[in-house]
Amino acid sequence: MNIIKNKYLISLLTPIFVVTAFLAGCSKPEAAGTTLRPALSYKIGANSGVDADVYPGEIRARHEADHAFRIGGKMVARLVDQGSVVRRGQPLARLDPQDSKLAADASTANVTAADTEATFADAEYKRFKDLFVKGFVSQSALDQKLNVANAAKARLESARAQASVSINQAGYAVLTAEQDGVVTQVMAESGQVVAQGQAVMRIANPAEKELSISVPEAKIAEFRTAGSNSAAKKELRVATWSQPDKYYAAKVREVSAAADPITRTYAVRVTLQKADDIVQLGMSAYAVFLGANDAGVLAVPLSSLYVKGNTTGVWLIAADGKVSLKPVTVVQYKENLALIKDGVKIGDVIVAAGVHKLREGEMVKPISDPQVTGDGKVAYAPTDNPPVQAKVNTSFFGN
Repeated sequence: MNIIKNKYLISLLTPIFVVTAFLAGCSKPEAAGTTLRPALSYKIGANSGVDADVYPGEIRARHEADHAFRIGGKMVARLVDQGSVVRRGQPLARLDPQDSKLAADASTANVTAADTEATFADAEYKRFKDLFVKGFVSQSALDQKLNVANAAKARLESARAQASVSINQAGYAVLTAEQDGVVTQVMAESGQVVAQGQAVMRIANPAEKELSISVPEAKIAEFRTAGSNSAAKKELRVATWSQPDKYYAAKVREVSAAADPITRTYAVRVTLQKADDIVQLGMSAYAVFLGANDAGVLAVPLSSLYVKGNTTGVWLIAADGKVSLKPVTVVQYKENLALIKDGVKIGDVIVAAGVHKLREGEMVKPISDPQVTGDGKVAYAPTDNPPVQAKVNTSFFGN
């Protein structure tokens, strides 16, 4: 009986213990020690007031030309490969010469036949002339022989001209380089039948290198101003994607007169000044237009903007690590940065990312992006173990 009572009592107390344990688990833990929130920082440097427009493109030669056979036929040999350095007059490829040789032989035979006819017609005219002097033939008969002789002589000249064309075409079976340069593209192979004028190879002269870019309609006026004799408001520089820290002074050589009907962009050629061997044909590169912004306008990363309602600002990091929201005015949004004014100045350190997770007066520990390289330093608030300083890529703005 006691056993039954004990079991009944345990069954009543079990739910009470479960509820108590659940409530104890839901209670708040003890307050942990305050830790500094890491925040990616960005120092507004002296170059933040510089506006930079980037235009990607490809390194091309100023002088390049497609080479094609002047006659059609089957290509039996390709004598150079892509990337080969060639000299003017060097053979590049050959066509099957059989047809052109037969045509030249036929033209030569026609010349021989025309020459024989012309010789016979001239001899006939001379005989009739002697007979006319003696009074045996009339003036009409003499004039007829003269016309025959002249016609035979004209046919001879025509045959000789046609033979010259055929002989020249026989020589066209060998494709030669029209200029010194490098074979940048091969568009036909041995065994392929090519038409007259069909491009077979492209040869470029690497002595003068250019960057071919496409410029939108809104920016084409700047390039036309830079290409004219007037002083450009912005400085133009070029760098390759393989060597982004090395830039080359450049100037606009050519601006297309009309926009592309599909992309609605203008083709622009930018000449590199003093380009070295690092710059190779076909490389990916980009042009940068540098110029000063309006007074008081600074450039900051897009990720540093804090937007809430009608308020747009940036988080300013004080020397003690506290952040404060500074309202700013956005002048212009760009691909990866924004142009702002008011609220901050050159030398201020702001939060570059995670801005919507901060609160006024919160303490942060500025950190850097280890993948960012360059010459500009990033400032840090005082800490016991400050991280290694990162750099911001400012190579385009000079050393």
